[in-house]
Amino acid sequence: MGNWADLPPELINLILSKVFAKDRFSLVCRSWNAAATTNCYSVPCLMYYYRRTRTWKFHRHNSSFFISFPQLKDAEIHCSKYGWLLMARYDNTLFFFNPSNNQTVKLPCRIGFAYTKVFFFHPPTSPDCTVVGIKTPIWKQAVVICMLKRGESQWESIEYPTKTQFLLSHAPPVLHRGQIYFLDVIGNVARFNVINRRLVISEKCLRQQQRQPRELHDNKIKEHYLFKVKGEEALFGVFVFHDERNVKVFMLSEKPREVKVLMPKKMKWELVEDIGDKVLYLSHASSFGCTARTKIMANRIYFPKLHGDSVVFYSLSDGKYHSLNGDYSDNNAYGLKRLDFAAWVTPAPITTSKLAAELRWRRPQVDQHGN
Repeated sequence: MGNWADLPPELINLILSKVFAKDRFSLVCRSWNAAATTNCYSVPCLMYYYRRTRTWKFHRHNSSFFISFPQLKDAEIHCSKYGWLLMARYDNTLFFFNPSNNQTVKLPCRIGFAYTKVFFFHPPTSPDCTVVGIKTPIWKQAVVICMLKRGESQWESIEYPTKTQFLLSHAPPVLHRGQIYFLDVIGNVARFNVINRRLVISEKCLRQQQRQPRELHDNKIKEHYLFKVKGEEALFGVFVFHDERNVKVFMLSEKPREVKVLMPKKMKWELVEDIGDKVLYLSHASSFGCTARTKIMANRIYFPKLHGDSVVFYSLSDGKYHSLNGDYSDNNAYGLKRLDFAAWVTPAPITTSKLAAELRWRRPQVDQHGN
């Protein structure tokens, strides 16, 4: 074969699914790069800090590997999107890190204490990038939202009084149709309009309905996940109930209220029995759904959980947890290791190196003399 770019797409896809970040062959030469860019599919990796070796461990398929990132010392993952990680240190400093090329974008100011969720929308090199923090103090009925846009050096903070207690869950917030959606610990949904700064909260979103089993309403929710599925218009949620046997998928339904037309749409969770050819990757730092590459991967939910050294998924087909290496299968998750600070990472496509200006959150100040 004269040129690697002439490889069949199926073979390129297979090769690309086995390599990650700096190991990808697209950096070797132009023809190999051309072959890589013909198909950008990349399998997500589950990434977390492995204290025993003081390195970061990646799980992909049924294999794992370690990478050392000195830049991430004393830092933990808050959010993972677009191939970038939003990291925070114990002193509340924030920065972005790209594990594919070791590039860093530092934020100019620290975030306040006790923010349950800190996340971002749009890549940090984009002028539209915005970092958002949300907290719900337990001593009062309020939601506090702070925002930092690219190019700015000060957080904008707004406190919204609420009629009832809204305790924020660890589900990753989602930007949907220009609004930020997030969940509380009992499955209620809040919607924040980033343009007019309006916050709307829908209560009793998981109210017992005829279609939903009664046991869902007799158990507390232990794990919360909110996400979008590629190719779908609606938002979805996955709730793991307290006994860990009930893993349920819901679609968020937004319907006009019957009486007051001008009031915000009522949001309710509708039970989804089957996700068809989709596969879900869930964690507190990143959750998303996409079309499965193979039929055997469809109708599965990959959690940030391990059995031994193997990633665990939940099959909606048989209602059981399974390990990828095949040595575990059970209808509950007792005894599995849950990785609360792990994230699903999908390497961004290889592009030309970012200019230094793109890796600066703020542009250098220019005085009146142009210096």
